[in-house]
Amino acid sequence: MKARQLAVEDLQADRNLPVHLLDEMVRQLPEGVFLATLKQENQAILVTGVAQSQERVSELLRNLNTNSKWLTRPELVEIVAANLALSQREQRRVSNFSIRVALTRGAAEAKPATDAGGIPQAKKP
Repeated sequence: MKARQLAVEDLQADRNLPVHLLDEMVRQLPEGVFLATLKQENQAILVTGVAQSQERVSELLRNLNTNSKWLTRPELVEIVAANLALSQREQRRVSNFSIRVALTRGAAEAKPATDAGGIPQAKKP
């Protein structure tokens, strides 16, 4: 019975993970970075996209590493310089990239502790 209850609770928690993933990507994405694909395999997310420069990709990695509650352990898989044709005469240098990041449920479990009456308890130093 306990195993079934845990399975149902896990399914309920996982139900909102795609929403949190997309919301977190919007929050962490710096200006000048454009996503092409998001592919999830278990708790690993593979992100591919195009950035105006390698510095923008570095900024995205820093944001995911320090500012995100839902995404952890960002890892640069590949970054390749390319030319993007804006018109017949104009081209721009861009960076195509792939990043692997872990999706975590830890943020959902990080709710404040409550006592028996449902009143939040203060954190201990």
